[in-house]
Amino acid sequence: MNKNLYTLGIFFLWLTVACGLLQSFLAFELGPGIYRLDSIVIWVIGVSIISTIGSVCLLKYFHYRKYWFVFYAAIVALITHVCHIAILSSILLSRQGANYYRAMAIVYLCATILYAISLIFSGGRKTIWLKIAGIYGLFIALILLSTIIWGASIQPGLSEKITLWVSLFSNLVPVLFIMQLKTEIELLKTENVDIPMKESVATTLSEVKIAAGIITALLLMLITYQWHSQAYWGKRNFESTKALARLFEARTYVNSKGDTLRYRLLKPLNYDSKKRYPLVVSLPYGGQPGTDTIRQIEGAAAAEILSTESNRIKYPAFIFVPNCPAGSGWGGIPNYPSVDTLVYKAINALDTAFSIDAKRRYVTGISRGGYGSWHFICTRPDMFAAAIPVCGGDDPKLSSRIVNVSVWAFHGAKDQNVPVSGSRGMIEGMRKAGQNPKYTEYPNEGHNIWYQVSITPGLWDWLFAQKRD
Repeated sequence: MNKNLYTLGIFFLWLTVACGLLQSFLAFELGPGIYRLDSIVIWVIGVSIISTIGSVCLLKYFHYRKYWFVFYAAIVALITHVCHIAILSSILLSRQGANYYRAMAIVYLCATILYAISLIFSGGRKTIWLKIAGIYGLFIALILLSTIIWGASIQPGLSEKITLWVSLFSNLVPVLFIMQLKTEIELLKTENVDIPMKESVATTLSEVKIAAGIITALLLMLITYQWHSQAYWGKRNFESTKALARLFEARTYVNSKGDTLRYRLLKPLNYDSKKRYPLVVSLPYGGQPGTDTIRQIEGAAAAEILSTESNRIKYPAFIFVPNCPAGSGWGGIPNYPSVDTLVYKAINALDTAFSIDAKRRYVTGISRGGYGSWHFICTRPDMFAAAIPVCGGDDPKLSSRIVNVSVWAFHGAKDQNVPVSGSRGMIEGMRKAGQNPKYTEYPNEGHNIWYQVSITPGLWDWLFAQKRD
């Protein structure tokens, strides 16, 4: 085997380590928000190509050394890795394939365990670095597999932390292979068994390394820039969220089973119990840690606007912001836990405690809150007079249930986080059912369209004019 192939493998394995460490760092910093970065799909595919080239170089080495068990186990692991990445990319691009992700992750980890065992007990065990790589990789894969299978039964949030830390240390596995390849290069020198390579091929390999280095550097700069941007706006949003929390009253609803929903409530200015007021449910996209009851209301954008003094005077109403705990949502997203029933019960409790007009309840939200807005009016069309779903969606088959609910939906045609088909399908279904919903689509915008939605002429006048018959 030629020295140039060893150095090529070492180069791509180092790139894999660098990209993996950065991704782990971003995962710690952003949490699930890492998958909302605009460049995440390009990043995932690019890093996968880099790691795949490194793996192919290792396959060439295993074949050269005639480590057949390792060779075939590595092929299986590589194939399942590619399938795993393909499903993840599909989910990120179109939100399709989520039902297969967990199963594919389990298959991939099982293949990785087989690969690790082959390194420990086959011909590769004769080399110290391959044996260490096998033991270390087996330990990593077993922990990740256990977390996937039994993660739901342990303390909430703990499985995510375990996954983050174990994934971080898994980035060191390629370093052990690098050490092995460096050892092999030294053997080539001492044993003088370097197989000659055509000059044209060697030149091509050098050009490949240069191109890969440049592309990787661009990927690193792009995702780092977007991380800085998201972190900046995250801090800005958190400041707004804290200001919102100070303005609202923190309350708690507990049902007969002891299930608890924390929420924030803002009463109308100069509240008069003899008058009846509308109720606006502003669903945050939240999902922050269970102990952070302030950040759980992050993204309740309508509440921020309607709680300004001028709008409280113009649109006197109760504003209700439920907390969105980590790992849950408002419904509308397949196979994702929802606290929708608790929200409905809390609303009913507010009807009893305050003078709320049951014919003028409204719901709105962005992203996760957009899904929730559609879900709320589809599951409880009797409860709401109108909805403003932004960047959301639901099953179009449910559209016939909401013919008596007024809807003004918004979406960006280039939204990579929530496919625009979600809103289009619901609007089309409502129109087929005889309803005439309002729909605004921004042809050149992506997911961050709220700044345009919020200044839509007549939006809030339209909302507060809606009333159930």
